[in-house]
Amino acid sequence: MRPHLRKARIPTQLQAASRLTFALLACLALLIQPLHSQSPNPQEKPMKHYALIFHISSNRTLTPKEQQERQVEITAWAKQVTDMGVALDPRALGATAANFSAEGDKIVDHAASTDPTFRNLVFFDSATKDQAVNIARLHPGLHYGSTVELREWTDPRQAAAKP
Repeated sequence: MRPHLRKARIPTQLQAASRLTFALLACLALLIQPLHSQSPNPQEKPMKHYALIFHISSNRTLTPKEQQERQVEITAWAKQVTDMGVALDPRALGATAANFSAEGDKIVDHAASTDPTFRNLVFFDSATKDQAVNIARLHPGLHYGSTVELREWTDPRQAAAKP
């Protein structure tokens, strides 16, 4: 390579390295900022984790009109809850894929589900139990044959990690 071209490449490589370093630092600053802004404030109450567990409590089959009305009401409920500042994480369960139990030292495979009425879960965080109870009480599924159960939950990995 010609000497004057070799010298020209060095500043270009340094400039490229400087630009890359700056870009990485800028990205890192953007990533760290949300972590820093979410650090717990000692005056704030820690959020507790809750789950709404939905069971079908009646043998009544909803008409197509009722199913449509229920969906509209659930959508309005979800908007009301998110307007309270609570993020919902819903999960719909499919058919039971497998069902096992232990009988003595044997594992028994059961063909049918033990609770076919268990259909949906909604996870959310709430600052107070009263707010969580209110969110459960407002769910429109109660008017369409569902039982709404509210439970607090914890992450067993975090509990195991505590000294």
